[in-house]
Amino acid sequence: MLPGHIVLDDFFPEAAALRDGIDAHFAEPARHRPETHQVWNYWYVPGLYTYLRTSPERVLPREPLNRFFARLRAVALFRFGLSQVTWPYLSLYVAGCQQGLHNDATNGRLGYVYSLTRWDERKFQGGETLIFREQDYVGTPAVTRPNAGSGLYELVPARFNRLLLFDDRLVHAVPRLEGSMAPGEGRLVLHGHVAEGPLEVNGALALGIAQATIDRLRPALQRRAAEAGAGLAGLVTVRLAVGPDGHVQKSEILFDRLLAAERPAADPAVAAAAVADLLGGATFPGAEGSSFVTVPVPFAPRQG
Repeated sequence: MLPGHIVLDDFFPEAAALRDGIDAHFAEPARHRPETHQVWNYWYVPGLYTYLRTSPERVLPREPLNRFFARLRAVALFRFGLSQVTWPYLSLYVAGCQQGLHNDATNGRLGYVYSLTRWDERKFQGGETLIFREQDYVGTPAVTRPNAGSGLYELVPARFNRLLLFDDRLVHAVPRLEGSMAPGEGRLVLHGHVAEGPLEVNGALALGIAQATIDRLRPALQRRAAEAGAGLAGLVTVRLAVGPDGHVQKSEILFDRLLAAERPAADPAVAAAAVADLLGGATFPGAEGSSFVTVPVPFAPRQG
C-alpha cells in the first residue's frame, strides 16, 4: 500500500518563474492598487482556518502556472492513475495564520500542497504541514504507552519547489506561524485535491470499446471488491497493458489506499491484488497496436 504521504522535491523546473510573480506582486507596497492587489480573501473560520487565499492567476504568471498544472495532472495520472485535479488556490500565511486539525475525506483521494515559500530563509516558526500518523490507538496497547509530538504526527516542511501529496482522509493541520508579517516572507503554497475520474485509455484502443469491456466486467469487479475488501474504504487503480490481440500482458497496481472503516476488516493488500487479478484476465477487442487502460476501483464499507 502507498504511504499516507509522499514528498516530491524539485518538482517543477520553472519554480523560480512562479516565485518571481510573487516577488513582483508584493514589491513596492506603497504603489499597490485596488485592481491588482484587492484580490486576497481573508479566510477566517473560528477555531479552524486563518489565512489569505486567492486564485493563483491573479498573482502568478499564467503560462508557467499552466505548465505547472499540466505537470501535476500528468504525475497524478501516470504515477497514480488519478485523472481529476482541482485548479489550485494560492494561499498566504503570515504571523497568526494557521489551519486547525481537520480532514478532507470528501474532497478527493489526495490533497496536494506545492510550496513557493523561501523556507530556508524564513523568518517565522510554524507553517509545516502536520499529518497524523496512521496507527491504531483505542483498542490497542498504544493506549497504555506515553506518547507525544512526533510520535503522533509528522511535520512536513514547506520547502521551496516541494510537492506534498497526502491521503485526504488523514487528520492534518498547519501549525500557527509566529514571526514576520511581511507577505513575501510568509508561507506561500498552491494547494488542491486529486481524485479518480472515468476510465483512461492511451494507445490504439478506442475509449468506447475499452469502456464496454470494463462495463461487462463491472458486476464481477464489484463483487470481488465487496468480498475481498470487506470493511475497507478507499480506492485502487489498476493499469492494464493490453496487446494488439486484446489480451492483458501486464496488470499493475498504481494506487492502493484501502483503510479499515469498520472492524473486522479485510487485508488491504489481498483486496487490491484480488481486483488486479480479475482485471488482468480481461480480454479486449483486437486493435492496430498496444494500449494502456487505467481502471479506478472504489471500495466502500457495507451500508446499514
